[in-house]
Amino acid sequence: MNEIGVYLKKIHILLERKRNYEYREYNLTSTQLDIVEYLYFNQTGKNTLCDIAAFFGVQHTSVIHVVKILEKKELICRKESSGCSRSRPILLTQSGKDIMQNHLAHSTDYEALLFAGIPKPDMEALERALRQIYENLQHDTGGAKAVSDISDKGENKNAR
Repeated sequence: MNEIGVYLKKIHILLERKRNYEYREYNLTSTQLDIVEYLYFNQTGKNTLCDIAAFFGVQHTSVIHVVKILEKKELICRKESSGCSRSRPILLTQSGKDIMQNHLAHSTDYEALLFAGIPKPDMEALERALRQIYENLQHDTGGAKAVSDISDKGENKNAR
């Protein structure tokens, strides 16, 4: 059994649990926070349901539900547009920006916890290896091809 895949899955689950726990005071899930974070770092005023779906590699119908919840919580708003609802720009409200600024203020502590005891050369090697794994999966010509096509559309939008 491939232990790397198992550890990646376990790390993902622990990260989601931790983020869900930390943001329960805002009544936000990890998935909701992901979209708020995406919008925070991509404040072009042109983000649509399709852009968000492409960035996360999911169907736009999967994003609709989360966007509606974030609208009800008044963390995002959709600009009026003459086109279909999928092409309406989605923007963070001031409340959404405030939550992200709080999140970012604590993220350095979080990163210190995640990477404690790992020397810089090992971190650089890990980043290269994970990037290569990601690229391998993107260029897979088998059944995963459709997934890589979706994720390619939003690949360069997350400018941190």
